[in-house]
Amino acid sequence: MFKTKMTPVLKWAGGKTQLLKNIRENMPIEYNRYYEPFVGGAAVLLNLSPLQAFINDTNEQLVNLYNQLKNAVETVIEKINEMDSVPCNKELYYKTREQYNNKILNCEFDAECAAIMIWLNKHCFNGLYRVNSKGIFNVPYNNKIHGKSIDENNIREISKYLKKQI
Repeated sequence: MFKTKMTPVLKWAGGKTQLLKNIRENMPIEYNRYYEPFVGGAAVLLNLSPLQAFINDTNEQLVNLYNQLKNAVETVIEKINEMDSVPCNKELYYKTREQYNNKILNCEFDAECAAIMIWLNKHCFNGLYRVNSKGIFNVPYNNKIHGKSIDENNIREISKYLKKQI
């Protein structure tokens, strides 16, 4: 088990944060490997922090996010902090959403795309992640103007964990 408490970087529909107590109570005391085929926000993974874990998801951008946190965490943090340094408004949100969607359409799996995904998650309506039939992210703006999108220490701890266990 990893010693530092980690929390999800994304709010995710179907997230298990509120169920963690029940999940822990029903988990086996000992197990060799942890598999999570639909990791989503990773609430269970980060709470349990198993020594050997295998994660996956059908959302390619989500998989990219965890790969970037593992391999390029400082670039992701830098980009998010750069985005957070400017007050958000409706125009900026939709411009950033369009930039993200262009990356999706062009299959760009990079640190910037991961950073934008996190930033959008903090500025979109109800923290939803929803795409249309073409795979385009289409959640509206939530009117959040200021505030940090990340806890840098938490993201760095997640990165350390992913490097060691995943």
